[in-house]
Amino acid sequence: MIARVRAKAKTKRISSPIDKRHAIVEAARELFTTQGYEATTIAQVAKQAEVAVGTVYLYFSNKNDLLYAVKSDWEREFLQFLTQPELQSIPHHKRALPLMRACFALCERNTQMIQMMGLQAQQVGDWHSQDCGPIVQGIQAFLDDAVASGAFRPTIDTKVAAITSFGMVESALEQCFLVEDGKDQERYITALADALEHWFVRPELLQGQDV
Repeated sequence: MIARVRAKAKTKRISSPIDKRHAIVEAARELFTTQGYEATTIAQVAKQAEVAVGTVYLYFSNKNDLLYAVKSDWEREFLQFLTQPELQSIPHHKRALPLMRACFALCERNTQMIQMMGLQAQQVGDWHSQDCGPIVQGIQAFLDDAVASGAFRPTIDTKVAAITSFGMVESALEQCFLVEDGKDQERYITALADALEHWFVRPELLQGQDV
């Protein structure tokens, strides 16, 4: 009787499509990082997630799509950071440094996970790299808010600035982690923060004056 109740409760927890998809992605993440990406099969992911193999294929075409879903979780983590109360309490013109620190910390964790999966770090850039829309949109929303608050220069084209700044930070991350094995992170963080502040922030705020 108790076993049936527990089984029913477990079935209820993963009954919705969102729950099932989440369970599959979490199972894939665990297996990729414990036994490696190449060694993991869709059947093993299904077993770990306690769903049928066919259910996995309802959400993901292949194992590479699962890998992309794991990567997307990392991108959502950065977007969630943009809305954290701790960051929101910092004036817009002083957020460049904490934002860069968050980017590099997230990239460092991701690089470690990539290595656990048994993948080459260079493969990170191959995972649907063109699909950076949500992050660029998040950056643009941040820029729009900063311009509206009077902290950033009103002449900024926020869409172009979001795309360009994303590319600049991404290039620095690739150089730091893929070429230099994560060395001298602070140099990149400081340089990027300085460049972004002088690009976006109104000069009088950079000089410590009130608007």
